[in-house]
Amino acid sequence: MEHYWIYIIVAIASLIKGFTGFGFALITLPLLINWYSPKELIPVLILCNLFSSVIIVLQKKERKLVDKQFRTLIIYGAAYTLTGVALFKSISEDLMITILGILFIILSSISLLGIKYNARLTPLTFKIAGAFLGFLTGSVSISGPPLALFLNAAKVDNQQFREIFSWFNITTATIAIISYITLDLLTLETLKITGLFLPILYIGSFLGKRLNH
Repeated sequence: MEHYWIYIIVAIASLIKGFTGFGFALITLPLLINWYSPKELIPVLILCNLFSSVIIVLQKKERKLVDKQFRTLIIYGAAYTLTGVALFKSISEDLMITILGILFIILSSISLLGIKYNARLTPLTFKIAGAFLGFLTGSVSISGPPLALFLNAAKVDNQQFREIFSWFNITTATIAIISYITLDLLTLETLKITGLFLPILYIGSFLGKRLNH
């Protein structure tokens, strides 16, 4: 019976990911942690995010959507993903669950209070944001909500939002996966779970993308 709940959670998260461009790890991680350990689940979610982001960027574009300042954000995100992976490897699962709990409380509070970032964005701001978001990706895989807030402050449109989000995920996830392989954190069980999720993820992302269009 538990497998049905797991598939339902992944399907809903995939649909939202395809529609908005983010949210897959945010939805799945706190729910699937009932059946999987964080260190087992986070590499799976990063692999799934990579797969779904590739689906999004493969769609036809009518104009250039990622300019120089957002390329800087992505580059710094990729570089600092390595520091997040280092933390992921070194901390215990109990401490990781505590960190995740605090992070979800902060994100929920920001959402409920409607907090928005309205300060002027400078080149340094994009570098700092990229570094912070990359660190979150490598350590807990949940960089979506903070990145969404940042892109909202940058006043990007819907197409830019999805494209920047997807390229950020592709770049940081690739770096994270290479690091996981190097540090022997990517196991056969990780690949098995990912293989079970991918068909549902593909269908959900495709349908979500069509709904967005």
